[in-house]
Amino acid sequence: MKKLLLIPMFGLSLAVHGQNLIDENFNSLNIGNVGTDYTGATPTNNIFTQASNGTAPTTATNAGNDNFQIVANDATHLNVLQITGTNGDKGSRQLWMDGFADQWTFRDAGNEILEVEYDLYTGTTGTSRNLMGLYVMDATKSKYLCGFVFNTNTLVLSGLAYYTSTTAPIGNYTFYLNTGGTNLVLTPNTWVRIGVSYNKTTGQVKWKGPGFNGQVTGAAPATDPDRVSLVSTSGSVTTPTVISNTAAASTLFDNLIVRASATDTLLSNNQLNAPSVDFNVYPNPASNFVIVNNAAQVNISQILVSDVNGRIIKDLKTQNISEVSVDVTDLKTGVYLMKIISEQGTLIRKIIKN
Repeated sequence: MKKLLLIPMFGLSLAVHGQNLIDENFNSLNIGNVGTDYTGATPTNNIFTQASNGTAPTTATNAGNDNFQIVANDATHLNVLQITGTNGDKGSRQLWMDGFADQWTFRDAGNEILEVEYDLYTGTTGTSRNLMGLYVMDATKSKYLCGFVFNTNTLVLSGLAYYTSTTAPIGNYTFYLNTGGTNLVLTPNTWVRIGVSYNKTTGQVKWKGPGFNGQVTGAAPATDPDRVSLVSTSGSVTTPTVISNTAAASTLFDNLIVRASATDTLLSNNQLNAPSVDFNVYPNPASNFVIVNNAAQVNISQILVSDVNGRIIKDLKTQNISEVSVDVTDLKTGVYLMKIISEQGTLIRKIIKN
């Protein structure tokens, strides 16, 4: 991907809460491998993992379930996600949450901005050339609507967007995030919180984080995001001067939030300080009733159930109670989306009717 100049724009936007589509801190997952299938075909705990050593000939040999692990960290982050990259010249790793495309389809009217925030542990420079990033992809998986790329060898963080201009053909590009068209090098061995957004209406992409705040107008307005993936690639350079990766790097991620919003709330103070409510939805799959509650006793005002095409099947208005029983006996066997509207925001969960 070609690197272009990004002119930073400074300032912080404070706005209302968005609608969380994904909210994962990895603390509810067991220590060890995330899943049992690294082909990307079968999810574990609604998480897909995919690892490849690349097409022959390749020096990569370490694709496996242990490329994606939950590990214990410090008292602040508790359990975190660790992704280990390829140890050779080819191959890739990818992790994504099941059901995101349906959740985006079922978002509230007017929420045309997709915002992604997460914590990244920078680690130290080393011999591995692995690139670790976050990609927001379209349905074809060929357009990277927005994202980040982190170089484990240099600790350089770059922006990612699908872009075109009078001097650049349409395609996926990385962007400088530092002032004056220079690389942004993150501090070693530090947790940083970074965020990226994509406006479906205008195509605008924004990147925010410690010491940077930039934007470009992407080339894919009106395109729906289909997948939010944490991605690792070998980092090998195939054009002169050719440089091949020979070692694997591991990177830590935590507190992934994917949000649909009507206004710019990316990394705003009220978003960072907002409480995160973990709603229990059980049993799932269910035959008769689904219970929705939460340990924080946050009141629920409404629950909507829709099919995967977005048609609302149930609209249950509650009396602001913290536990609700939803009757699903009349639903046909299949997959549904449940929107939980509470006094602290809106969440969406997938449910399965037996």
